[in-house]
Amino acid sequence: MFQSKKALVMSMCLALIVVVWLVPVALGDDSEGVGSTPPITDAEGEAIPGSIASLEQIVLGGIEQWILIRGKDTTKPVLLWLHGGPGMTEMAFVGLFQTPELEKNFVVVQWDQRGAGKSFSKGLSAEDMTVEKFVSDTLELTNILRERFDKEKIFLFGHSWGSALGFLTLMEDSSPYYAFIAGAERVDWNRSHTMGYEWVLEQARKDNNTEVIQILESVSPFDPTNREHLAGKNQFLELYRGGDLYTEGLWDKALAYAMGGMSPEYTSADIENYVAAITFSQQTILPQAIDYNLFRDFAASSIPVHFFAGRYDHQTPGELTKEYYNFLEAPVKSFTWFENSGHSMIWDEVDKTTEELIKIANETLNP
Repeated sequence: MFQSKKALVMSMCLALIVVVWLVPVALGDDSEGVGSTPPITDAEGEAIPGSIASLEQIVLGGIEQWILIRGKDTTKPVLLWLHGGPGMTEMAFVGLFQTPELEKNFVVVQWDQRGAGKSFSKGLSAEDMTVEKFVSDTLELTNILRERFDKEKIFLFGHSWGSALGFLTLMEDSSPYYAFIAGAERVDWNRSHTMGYEWVLEQARKDNNTEVIQILESVSPFDPTNREHLAGKNQFLELYRGGDLYTEGLWDKALAYAMGGMSPEYTSADIENYVAAITFSQQTILPQAIDYNLFRDFAASSIPVHFFAGRYDHQTPGELTKEYYNFLEAPVKSFTWFENSGHSMIWDEVDKTTEELIKIANETLNP
């Protein structure tokens, strides 16, 4: 859930860049302050009949929020994508990880959760940002999508904080979903952060980096509920390639994408709100997350559950996820290592993410 300091640095750089579903808002260019999404086209550049490419404002739980719907064929399964953070919307970066093949096989729905990205508003209060309301929003949006696309059920994918939100949603009601796919799942707040701290301290000692060792040992004994201790640990995960991204140069690519204004879905105003949205989301949500423990609270699932884990992810250690995978009872379950990924396998291994999601859908719908 809690993203590394590098992710926050990326969001700060972003900030430097100077509707109910039945009634989509009028879309315009950046100057109109809304943004747009390009149509899905054929080889001649014509919009494909039966496709959908729509950026819409909807109302969930009485709060205006934004969704992006893209799919080559609206009869395909719906995939609702829950972003990480809290507050780290992934809609702004669909051009980096949402492949044409994914849009060919699913109707993909990106959602800026309340308080995040395009859904951020200065009028929101801490009372608007309870975990229970996020869960309620997820189920409300799920049912809107089921009705809109005439689906009995949909697929649910969550990355990082989004995977936690997914499990919390299943605890409330799993019946609207064919399966849940959890990427970079934290599993147990205290254990995962402690494992990350111990790993990065071990790397610093191997490296004989006295400065890093001194900083890390200054927060010993490590307290995973202390945000200063977490910050002390997280700032060095990227140094030893155990944080968000493992691929060399990918941070530069992500920053260039953001700072180059390459996201048509995000206006300059949306980008300027990005940091404020992250700060607000984490200040309000993270204090509610420190008691998160799936071993205690979710021992069995009534639907299939699949796990994606980055081999080099020490933000949400895959070893702990694998332990929980073995513990969890589910009618169908799977665990997939992403061998060249950190915390964000959706960016580190884009094609494999797409392939695995398609594979899960095919095996679920055609057992």
